[in-house]
Amino acid sequence: MPSCHAPVMKRSRQLPRLSGWCTDAPLTRLLPASVFLRGEEIGPSRPFAVNTLSRVRRCIRLPGNEAGRDFVVGDLHGHRELLERQLEQMGFNTHFDRLFSVGDLIDRGPHSLATLALIEEPWFHAVLGNHELRLLHHLGYYRSRLHAGRDFSNGGGAWIVAALDQHRRLVQRLADRVALLPMALHVDAAVPFIITHGDLLPIGSNQTQLLRSDTISIHKAEAVTASRDNLSRAFKSPHTRRVFEQHPVHLTDEPLGSLPLTYVGHSPVRQITVHNSYVYIEQGVSRLPRPGGTSAALTLLEHERFSTWLSAAKPQPALRRQLSSQCLPPAMQAPTCAG
Repeated sequence: MPSCHAPVMKRSRQLPRLSGWCTDAPLTRLLPASVFLRGEEIGPSRPFAVNTLSRVRRCIRLPGNEAGRDFVVGDLHGHRELLERQLEQMGFNTHFDRLFSVGDLIDRGPHSLATLALIEEPWFHAVLGNHELRLLHHLGYYRSRLHAGRDFSNGGGAWIVAALDQHRRLVQRLADRVALLPMALHVDAAVPFIITHGDLLPIGSNQTQLLRSDTISIHKAEAVTASRDNLSRAFKSPHTRRVFEQHPVHLTDEPLGSLPLTYVGHSPVRQITVHNSYVYIEQGVSRLPRPGGTSAALTLLEHERFSTWLSAAKPQPALRRQLSSQCLPPAMQAPTCAG
């Protein structure tokens, strides 16, 4: 396992540019039959003749990255070009580094389909967001209780009309992959971490409950991706303000709980907010324009650097010990989770 203080290697390989994303490869059906209730023909309001999705995976467990770095990014909402620019500035290497997304890849931004296509890249790992679930509902994969009766375009989804007209097979291939995304990713890094879109509280309050290797109902998944319970508690807690690199960070008096560091999107915050092990990194890329009308920068963190900084950010020896890769307490150990 690499040292927390190992020097960063120079990396010269750049990301593939946006122009190469739209390949119309043969459709591959990826969904296991066990997650379906039944097959049915879909009418004009449901573009695909697909089966009804009933359950999604709770968690996928991934090994640590001994060859490179792990980055975490907030909600992308169609801003692939902005992401590529920031990754290039950080020397991201697609051969060695990995990027973890908290979900909501689509809608509102200028390149939703191109951004969604990132899920086919081997270095990119994402979880389900509420906008991905809205897409699956719109395409007929399941009948949503939360999104029923809502026009998909009202949430920034007007792009799907042109996408279905021009790249129908690509949309279906990507939608099949979206239906396989989990609610959470658990990464066995030197300092373990979790990726999820909303607060995990609707499916449990401790690590054993949250990260079992089973599936959860699609309707429970909707509750998870929309949950803000923990963040509401964070806003009511005393906090101190720190700065990590260029990012202002609000640390509550209870920055860590029973979970490993858990990076969360969904809820726009002006400052990265850390409470009860949750790290809120959605800073409203589509809602917070800079002077002159340009988009706000994406929140993009290198996990090892952030966790090392966090261990020293508050003068609490217990906090430093809890984040130390040499001294993980039982609550921070990796759970049993699907590989």
